[in-house]
Amino acid sequence: MKKILFPLFAAVTILLTACAPSNVKLQEMVVNSHVVIEVRQVLNDSISLFVGNTLYMNAKQMVPDQMYPLLVSTRDPAEIEKPTATDIINNDEEFINYMRKASSDLRIISIVMGETAYNEVGFEEKDALNKILAILKKIEGTHVLLLHEKGGELTDVKRVL
Repeated sequence: MKKILFPLFAAVTILLTACAPSNVKLQEMVVNSHVVIEVRQVLNDSISLFVGNTLYMNAKQMVPDQMYPLLVSTRDPAEIEKPTATDIINNDEEFINYMRKASSDLRIISIVMGETAYNEVGFEEKDALNKILAILKKIEGTHVLLLHEKGGELTDVKRVL
């Protein structure tokens, strides 16, 4: 019986792996997004960073029931280490307008749940995702992709809005 089950299991595993999008395909999806929201733990900092078209949301800011006021610093991609003034975002409308700084077109948004976000005490992916989706639902015609990152690689994708 084991001689039959093992090859069958191996064949099913290979088929499922072959059907999953490759890492390159996942990266293309993110690159083609108008805005990317990456939720991750930011050590030694309590703010989020907006670099280019990517908002690196500090998982610490996603733990409380209310994520506002949200502290975000816009950084120049060429000088990411150079500190800049911190913007205080107080509501959903301000959050959407802040994202429009990077792209006036917010039709495709990717949310990447970084592996380190789960290291933040009290972080729950479901809660963080629901907070972000509640905001993005207010943008008409937006498509939202949820991706996960592990070991610096994107592992999966799912359309959530």
